[in-house]
Amino acid sequence: MTAAKRPAATGIPPENAPAFPTGAARRGRAAAGADKPEGTAVTRTYDALRGLILNYEIKPNERLNEVELAARFNVSRTPLREALNRLVVERLLRFEPSIGFYRAKIDVQEIVNLYEFRVMLETEGVKLAVERATDDEIAEVTAFWKNAFARRATVTTAERIANDEQFHERVTALGHNDELVHALRGVNARIHFIRWADTQGGDEHEASYHRHLELLTVLRERDQARAIAVLRNIIVMRQEEIVAILKEGAARLYLANV
Repeated sequence: MTAAKRPAATGIPPENAPAFPTGAARRGRAAAGADKPEGTAVTRTYDALRGLILNYEIKPNERLNEVELAARFNVSRTPLREALNRLVVERLLRFEPSIGFYRAKIDVQEIVNLYEFRVMLETEGVKLAVERATDDEIAEVTAFWKNAFARRATVTTAERIANDEQFHERVTALGHNDELVHALRGVNARIHFIRWADTQGGDEHEASYHRHLELLTVLRERDQARAIAVLRNIIVMRQEEIVAILKEGAARLYLANV
């Protein structure tokens, strides 16, 4: 069955667009102040800091030195503080008056909670995608993933993680609900570092690519129950593997409750 034609799903970038998450949406929301120098400085500093966090250059339990950061990004303390506070709202950083801004240790239970929340978000996205996505939209995501599969032997770990995040955000966006996509991006940002705790070999990576293609196949067939089952298998399997790795001590210095 082919879904009725709908406007293109918002939140799905073109095939050659940068991997999620990007600063484009944030800059769009801040357009009213983007022409002001302080607005530009805040956006630039926010994007740079967020990148340092996601790429693990700012490590768990690390306290941030505002003087050094202001000099590094060539900004005053005011835009730096605004950028830091945005990251606190997103729960990528924390703030305590006696400590300042810092990145908290990763709690294993928090990881489990985030993965459970991710399952809920993506399950709802898949349910809506079965009803709302057009065949052409599903084909676009399929083309993106086949291209990623074709390049699997040459991509870096960072590119592989980014491709996977983009895949899941694109599939969720097929449900035509921007709030689900926004929430999923937030979850992905918070578990981004954890996904580097990955000792899978090439065979397992290839099997994972095929499971993702299977999800797109059952979406095309409008099989909601099977799509949910395949999706849950993908996410829960990775959750169990990552938590097991962390509990074995791969990142013991940066974890609480291990």
